[in-house]
Amino acid sequence: MSTLTMEESRPINAFHPDDGSYTAYPTSTVHVQIKGLQIPPPPEGWDVCVHVGLTRHEAEHAEIGIMSVTKVGLGPDLTFDPWETAAYGQILGFTVGAYARHGAVRGWWLWQLWKT
Repeated sequence: MSTLTMEESRPINAFHPDDGSYTAYPTSTVHVQIKGLQIPPPPEGWDVCVHVGLTRHEAEHAEIGIMSVTKVGLGPDLTFDPWETAAYGQILGFTVGAYARHGAVRGWWLWQLWKT
């Protein structure tokens, strides 16, 4: 049986003026490093679940997603293209991106640490 031991959630926002200018992709990013994880994982183990969501969309085009994750023992970050809405495993950190073209977008990210 798995037990939830820790979690954290925060908003992410992106804005681009409706003036016809070019916008970078992604418009906004946040990198999260999960602290306090036992490395290497103990025999009973642990898993991290990461989720993102789009809560408000007032843009011509908007996206929010997990751009990359850092996992135990896998070397460089795993990059997702297209962005993912969820990631699971022995995740040490992750990067979330938000993109808005001609408007604004608001979303959220959440990670949970589960003892397995």
